[in-house]
Amino acid sequence: MAEEVTTTKTESEPPAAPAPPQALGGPLIRAALVLALGAFVALMDTTIVGVALHSFTEHFNASLADVQWVSTAYLLAMSAVIPVTGWAAQRFGATACWTASLALFLAGSVLCGLSWSLGALIVFRAVQGLGAGMLFPLMRILVVQLAGPQRMGRMMSLIAIPILVAPIAGPVIGGAVVQDLSWRWVFYLNVPVCLAVTILSPMLIPNVKGQAPGRLDITGLLTISAGLTAGIYGFSRLGEGRSFGDSQVLFPLLAALLLLVVHGVLARRNRESAIVDFSLFRDRNFTASTTVALLNNFGLYGAVVLVPMFFQQAGGKSPLAAGTIMIAQGVGAAVAVLLVGKVIDTKSNPRALVLVGLLLVAIGLTAFGLADSADPGVVLLAALFVQGIGLALAASPVMVTLYHSIPPTSVAAATTVNAVSQQLGAAIGTTVIALLLQHSLADGASVIPAFHTVFWAALGFVVLTALPTALLPSGPAKRA
Repeated sequence: MAEEVTTTKTESEPPAAPAPPQALGGPLIRAALVLALGAFVALMDTTIVGVALHSFTEHFNASLADVQWVSTAYLLAMSAVIPVTGWAAQRFGATACWTASLALFLAGSVLCGLSWSLGALIVFRAVQGLGAGMLFPLMRILVVQLAGPQRMGRMMSLIAIPILVAPIAGPVIGGAVVQDLSWRWVFYLNVPVCLAVTILSPMLIPNVKGQAPGRLDITGLLTISAGLTAGIYGFSRLGEGRSFGDSQVLFPLLAALLLLVVHGVLARRNRESAIVDFSLFRDRNFTASTTVALLNNFGLYGAVVLVPMFFQQAGGKSPLAAGTIMIAQGVGAAVAVLLVGKVIDTKSNPRALVLVGLLLVAIGLTAFGLADSADPGVVLLAALFVQGIGLALAASPVMVTLYHSIPPTSVAAATTVNAVSQQLGAAIGTTVIALLLQHSLADGASVIPAFHTVFWAALGFVVLTALPTALLPSGPAKRA
């Protein structure tokens, strides 16, 4: 009888509350800060150099077309090394590769600051790019290794801070440096931070090697690296205003298409040692996350880069003033990123978070699409703040859903594939937005209506991104 009473009482008890998520702890937080700081310096360097291009033209007495190679060489070098990231992380360990990449970026920064000619600066920027190319995918591989599924959301949110803040901080810092110091300090600023991160990384982050990846597929690496580099070069030239039939646009794009097709054929024949593991696309969550990340580079480019251009070209603001205005967006992103990680780890509905983020970005872009002037009034500043929140909500969960249902052994390969797609998406998105703006201005429209057209196009890309977002997972990760 007593047994029956006990059983009844047990059945009537409410279900136990879910266990709270594991705390990050001091070691994880220190590791995340080191990773975020290294990525922040590398990403901010890109935006600072963009501000300094005019100073390069004056110092080296060169044309803007020649000086553009300072940015192009960096971008092409980054693209060339990204595909080998997964293999290198498996073979040598992600921490060892991260530290080596930082050291190379540091050396490139010192050499850039010491440049005696434009040619030397372009070569040393390529060295910088070779160091920076692996940093962002390696950062994500390390986060997955360190955090595990239960803490990944908070860790990914911490490392999302540099991605969201660096494009805003870059013009402010770059404008101040170029105005008050020398263009050489654009590169010297990297040195103390990179040196500290290079020393601290092996001390704070364990080096974990993966399963033996086998011999490096040299043919596969050459075809995909050359294809990616050729494609990004062609799109960059197209975005500078050259016609599609221009030899510097058409030939690189055709070469990229051919090389990537060849790589795909070779990868299907030799799947075990392929640089890019196309079988990952059989996983719906991975495919949806990669598609969202690629399309984000179209629409979110409008929110991150087009807005400062709007204040400069339509409002007559200097790069420093435009960057200062963008602080409102950075504050919104910082506020959201501190909360979204915990929400991912506890509520675990990334699909809803990304959709809300895209909605907020759309609201911000709509405000700019309807703006009568480029004066940073209350409405536009509020729109920037809302956009900042939306950017954080749209970016952080996608970093987590990429690994939602793939085995731990595929993390490095998945990160590499995603990094390649993001690099292509950024190049194409930048080109599309630039061409739309050029076309609108060429049609005789005044500056503000021309920007309106591009803001509406960016809004369309945001809406388009919502389609694959609907396929993102809405529950916790399946793997332990």
